[in-house]
Amino acid sequence: MTKQCHFETVKIKRGNNHPGRIRAILAKRQAQNEAREQREIEIKRRAATQLRTMIANLEREVANLDDGISSELTLARVRDPSHFAYPISVRTMQARRENLKTTIAALSDRLALTDGSPTQSVAA
Repeated sequence: MTKQCHFETVKIKRGNNHPGRIRAILAKRQAQNEAREQREIEIKRRAATQLRTMIANLEREVANLDDGISSELTLARVRDPSHFAYPISVRTMQARRENLKTTIAALSDRLALTDGSPTQSVAA
């Protein structure tokens, strides 16, 4: 009759488990992780710099508004904010100044959070 052959399958090692290859893969992953961490730190530094610049610009604007308010008040006859003849320009500048101060406070809080993160990443 016909001869029936049974073949055993042999696992062929492809070299993926070679210790040198495993070390190379691990080194590559570690290098990628370090590069990613460096990119994140640089992004946080850039964001902190932008926030500091924005805060400085807003503080300059607040100083300009203070100067404008004081110059308008020197020309005005009425100094009582509750009086109907109080200059409208002074009221709007004061409202703008208060809004800018609120914005500066919010940006300062955000900067404090941003500044705290890179030092923790560098220390780790």
